Amino acid sequence: MLGFHLVMITAVGAALAFWWQPAPHSDWGYYWSAAGTASAYERGGLSLWLLALPKALGWSPVACALALNLPAATVALLLAWHSDPTRWRILAHATAGYLLLITPFFGIVQLDLIAAAQLGTGVWLAASQARRGSQLPRVALAIVAIALAVSTRPQYALVLWVFVPLTALLLAVRGRPGARVLIVQGILVAGSLVGFATDMAMRQASGRTDEIRTSSAVTLYAGLLVSSDRWSERCGNWSPSAAAAAREDLDRPMLHAVADRLAARPASHWASVVACKVPQIVSPPPYALYWLFEAPNVRERIERRPDRDRAQAAYRTLRRIENVAYRGLCLAILAACVLAALRLLRRGDRLGWLPLAWVSGFWMVHAVFEVQGRYFLGLYLLAPLWCALALRAVASSAEGVRDGPGACRPDGAAQSPR
Repeated sequence: MLGFHLVMITAVGAALAFWWQPAPHSDWGYYWSAAGTASAYERGGLSLWLLALPKALGWSPVACALALNLPAATVALLLAWHSDPTRWRILAHATAGYLLLITPFFGIVQLDLIAAAQLGTGVWLAASQARRGSQLPRVALAIVAIALAVSTRPQYALVLWVFVPLTALLLAVRGRPGARVLIVQGILVAGSLVGFATDMAMRQASGRTDEIRTSSAVTLYAGLLVSSDRWSERCGNWSPSAAAAAREDLDRPMLHAVADRLAARPASHWASVVACKVPQIVSPPPYALYWLFEAPNVRERIERRPDRDRAQAAYRTLRRIENVAYRGLCLAILAACVLAALRLLRRGDRLGWLPLAWVSGFWMVHAVFEVQGRYFLGLYLLAPLWCALALRAVASSAEGVRDGPGACRPDGAAQSPR
């Protein structure tokens, strides 16, 4: 079954990419032009240099995208498959389903998928060393993988800085976290700090201070400071007014600018903005088909078709199907997190909090920052992995656990990190 999933994901992703040949556009246009040019750096971290290698070899943008995204998808699925202790590998199948739904995204380089795979690798290495006792090579590799992910998407630093204290608090309920849990938390924090510092250093070295601050600040301005509190006005999403406001505040210290904007409105307004964003945060929209078919060359190709109206109708139908399937699968992943948590917590095991803390970390970050469907890729791709790691840690330390639908198989090979 693992081989079937890998073949399907690879075949569908490659077929869509080579069939439609999307040209770099929007953020992808920036990544493509900046890859391999330090002076053009604004964001993208160390993974931008992974894109620079095939680009330097003369590969097409689509081939470069697949060279990054297909291995990243394979790594993410392998991590979930080999970590999943459930009888029917439900968590791994959910990961495969999510990857299959975002295959239209594989021909586009946004670095989201590779960053998620890097973070998942770091998390798996950290949890693996915790079961086997501290091993410096694994610790070092875990920190490097997490640093790569965070430098690529600093959003993960914010999520981890919420996730680690939150898990520390939850695991401390009725007792103190064990030494091995503290090691894992230390690895996550260390990796996030190294990755964040790396991104900041690359931004500073590029010498494009104003452009970088504007592009970085827009996600806060769009997500909260200049956001409407009305659904009809796309609360929490990017807007020209948010970009303009970020540019207006360039000559002021960021903390002062943020404090003044917050003070200019009553607390009830900011609460209303966050409340307006909640539906998008809890059930974010799909994004893969949109990024593929909104590429300018793809859009032009569709417009030139003699049956343009029928093609547009088919596209709208596909988007509706994608919306139902994507939101349904994401809600199922959230339900799996809740069920895994309840299963463990009812047994008195505090590791059940881990998947819930992972979800909460994303939700809390995006209650403040901009909301886009692809920003939640890491939440849904890695949530099954967190569930699997928590269940496996308990299963490996348990004796005489009965098999059954969804039951854990004790492997007896490792000790719990509690």
